[in-house]
Amino acid sequence: MNTVYIETVAMYLIWTVAMLLLRGKARKIVSIAGLCMAAALIIAFTLFGRKSGNNHDISLIPFISFVNAKVQPEFYRSMFMNVLLFMPFGLSMPFALPNRFKHKALLSIFFGAILSMTVEACQYIFFLGRCETDDVIMNTLGVAIGVTSLLIFRIVIKIKLAKK
Repeated sequence: MNTVYIETVAMYLIWTVAMLLLRGKARKIVSIAGLCMAAALIIAFTLFGRKSGNNHDISLIPFISFVNAKVQPEFYRSMFMNVLLFMPFGLSMPFALPNRFKHKALLSIFFGAILSMTVEACQYIFFLGRCETDDVIMNTLGVAIGVTSLLIFRIVIKIKLAKK
């Protein structure tokens, strides 16, 4: 759990410093590296960081984790970790996409949801944990928060440039 916190904070700090100091191709290279690192960490934590079980466990009921969390608060931590783990992906993806793409924010959220569904499918297929709809929802929310952070960053930069 602490590793996810450290990874997320480090990614945000490195990305923020890089975006403030770098321009053009250098920004794109840092964003692509950040995207690759975020995807690698997601896969490491969700697939390679688990031991194989002996049954297929699946939950397709959306938001059931909130109901379960009332009885077992550990579900809140799990949901928060799913959001946090995918935030750097959402932060890096829009900058990593080629400039010819419009609606980079929506594409980033879409790709994050696809990555999340792929992870959940692999967990189910390879007996690596519970495949849950709520995980996909929370992971996609994490990507959306990362994308929103980027949009806020861009607005702040535009405001600062307009004042000069």
